[in-house]
Amino acid sequence: MDPNNKIQNNQETQELIDAYLLGTQDSDAQADFKERMKLFPEFRALVEEQKAIIKGVEEHTLKNSLEDFHEEIVDMPEKNWFSPSWLALAASFLILISVSTWAILSSGNSPQKVFAANFKPDPGLPTTMSTSSNYDFYYGMVNYKRKEYGEAISRWETLYAANPENDTVVYFLGVANLANGNARQARKYLQSAKGKTESAFYEDAQYYLALALLKENKIEEAKQTLFKSTSPANIVLLKELKSL
Repeated sequence: MDPNNKIQNNQETQELIDAYLLGTQDSDAQADFKERMKLFPEFRALVEEQKAIIKGVEEHTLKNSLEDFHEEIVDMPEKNWFSPSWLALAASFLILISVSTWAILSSGNSPQKVFAANFKPDPGLPTTMSTSSNYDFYYGMVNYKRKEYGEAISRWETLYAANPENDTVVYFLGVANLANGNARQARKYLQSAKGKTESAFYEDAQYYLALALLKENKIEEAKQTLFKSTSPANIVLLKELKSL
């Protein structure tokens, strides 16, 4: 690496920064890298930004590797649903939902208000650079967490074209498109995700599909999407949809 050459913010640069932050460079490459940071403040800023991302993501990894895209979902350990701490948390959550619902209903409902009150993008998958060998998916998730939805969609659409049955890619393409303001495209992906009943994203796919339909003012279809759902969040959303 010639320290006198500027570096563009692209995948090659991100991989180079990864190598530095993960300590996989040899001594010469590391010295050149440090010299580059001294010479170019904008490059140093990229390094600091990437370092912050690594620090900010969760330290644990998914049971399934991202390379396999979660095709085989491992059942989570059974939770103690009736422990005092869980019951207290559940009670607080229900109170919060009730207050939010009351605020929406009392101020006059509309599809736009219900959508705005209930839509929040999925927080994304907890990933670390050291466990992901698929840069397209990983950097798409980095873009997604930065709210750079267009960039994430662009990366993931390539993966979708190669494997349209991948439940993880399909689901996050749906949510990313909805967050990016494209409800019609979101509906396409989320309807596909909803059809994958064994997926870990099944209930969430129903939730976001209902919101995508609501965004398109297809209220009855949104209700039908949630009609048989047993998810607490979906039940609350269905209640609000019935008030429209």
